[in-house]
Amino acid sequence: MSVSISRLAEEDLAHIYGFIASHDPDAAERFRIETEKAIRLLEKHPEMGPRPSWETRHIRLRFWVISRFNNYLIYYEPEKNGVSIERVLDGRRDVHRIIQTGEE
Repeated sequence: MSVSISRLAEEDLAHIYGFIASHDPDAAERFRIETEKAIRLLEKHPEMGPRPSWETRHIRLRFWVISRFNNYLIYYEPEKNGVSIERVLDGRRDVHRIIQTGEE
């Protein structure tokens, strides 16, 4: 099994980590650890996340909540041998629009 992380998802993770670290460096490190755990879990069980309730051009898109950081969601697509992480977003944002258009 393998994990691929899109450039946008890497940017999302760096931005979120920086934002959290600016307020609480220890929390940022916990975010990093919980995110890594979630990605490893998705790698082993790529079909476990639910699909968004809204229609999307990404037919196989699923999401997973990062434990202890419930506002942050990993949006991914299962692949034959793992997962492709597409975005990591704060669920309080207009996620549907961001994923559909790529506009922040």
